Amino acid sequence: MTSLRAITLGGLSWLALLSSPPGHATEPGIEWLVDCPKLPGRGLDQEVIARTQCGIVTVPLDHQGSAPGRVRLSITRVGARRPLARKGVVFTQSGTPHTNAHGIFAVHLATVWKFANTEAYRSLTNLYDVIELSPRKQPATAQSAWDMEFVRLQLGEEKINYLGTAQGTGPGLGYGALFSHRVGRMVLIDPALDELSGELVHMAFAQLPAERRLVLKGPYLRGASSKTAGQCTNRWAGDYLANGTQPPRASKCLVSYQ
Repeated sequence: MTSLRAITLGGLSWLALLSSPPGHATEPGIEWLVDCPKLPGRGLDQEVIARTQCGIVTVPLDHQGSAPGRVRLSITRVGARRPLARKGVVFTQSGTPHTNAHGIFAVHLATVWKFANTEAYRSLTNLYDVIELSPRKQPATAQSAWDMEFVRLQLGEEKINYLGTAQGTGPGLGYGALFSHRVGRMVLIDPALDELSGELVHMAFAQLPAERRLVLKGPYLRGASSKTAGQCTNRWAGDYLANGTQPPRASKCLVSYQ
């Protein structure tokens, strides 16, 4: 694995995380609930809700074992419409913390994909599960990446795809830095590039080949006009996640990093 400059997050070194195995690989996995009590009862597509499962994931407070304790996170999974033909999973997080806490973004995303009139979004709806894992109460990008890896192992998936918007790009960047070999395709929309996130971009992109990542700008899935960057983002996020098709270099929504 490529040697990278260490970053300290809450007393943990990213370099140590890159080389350390999880400390609690045998932790109890996912407890799936009978229903989804935190989802609102109105305004949601019932066919999508029928494909939705909610559960609780118990993970170590520190996956490297230096601090005792456990953390309980909520998980929401919207199943593929054609489960027998399913190709994989798309982990997702939005930039809105209260939305992530209840799994609403995964349901919203699956609903919009369902009604989007493109072959790419029909493919995502039919062939991919959409999974949302609630963030920790205190930001810990490294541990959040391990949380996703823990869930990947529990679900038995060989790789994951990822779509994050704004602050929700952080866990994807962390996962890309630590587990690049487990990333299928990653879409980051309007990443929050403060000093820490900028370093995460550098680390993640040093690990991820250009064909396995896409960074876009502009609003996503908000009914943007065909002449805006939002429409560009809507199109290419779907085309890339479903087919691996990259936008032209001159696309107004494309963000390039060295």
